[in-house]
Amino acid sequence: MKRIILHILIIVLTSGMVFANSDSLFVQANNLYSEGKFEEAISTYQEILDKGYESAELYYNMGNSAFRSNKVGYAVLYLEKALKADPGYEQAEKNLKYVSLYLEDKLESVPELFFKRWMKSFNSMFSLLTWSMISIILFIVLLISLLLYIFGARMLLKKSGFFIGVISLLLFVFAFNATIHSHKKVTQPENAVVLSPSVVVKSSPSDSGTDLFILHEGTRLITDETVGDWIEIKIIDGRVGWLRIKSLGVI
Repeated sequence: MKRIILHILIIVLTSGMVFANSDSLFVQANNLYSEGKFEEAISTYQEILDKGYESAELYYNMGNSAFRSNKVGYAVLYLEKALKADPGYEQAEKNLKYVSLYLEDKLESVPELFFKRWMKSFNSMFSLLTWSMISIILFIVLLISLLLYIFGARMLLKKSGFFIGVISLLLFVFAFNATIHSHKKVTQPENAVVLSPSVVVKSSPSDSGTDLFILHEGTRLITDETVGDWIEIKIIDGRVGWLRIKSLGVI
């Protein structure tokens, strides 16, 4: 038992030291940014990521540093990652809109059905952790209301249990669907950003494929299947093609 407690203490102390080190690096990177040493700031922020720590604020700072370093593609990538970590990060969204003004590719999206657009907006309201907690709470409320309906001694309790159960069931379905959607975005990322100054989109996963069109850094796109070093992509105006994976950064 003592040995187990000792191991736990060692893990906690070690984690604390690593966290303190990462926090120190974060302050150091922020100081470098304030001094105008943006490339060095990005490298220091990257050290924190390499240690396994990430946050919306960390990606936000990296995005700002990249933009000040004239790396528009990386600025879009990091700000998108900040919003992925925290969909409600208003300042990151504001900065992303500002950075987008400097993109060379001005694309118009294909109109979506209202319901589909609404569902995407709804699913992006909270992070994966928040949606997971909401789903758990609603499931507990659903179970309690079910118990009230089955074992309630009075008709009022049974009716309350029934109506609360129906409402909590509907809300749970929406929240659970949003949780699945958020989990998929984290574990199976499908969005990416062009990082190379310019890339030629091919008709097939080969250099011998027909040149379809050109994309420039910072352009956001949806990725699909991969074949070797190539990946199939789709942009918001509906056009599809193939790009080398190394030219993209996955959000």
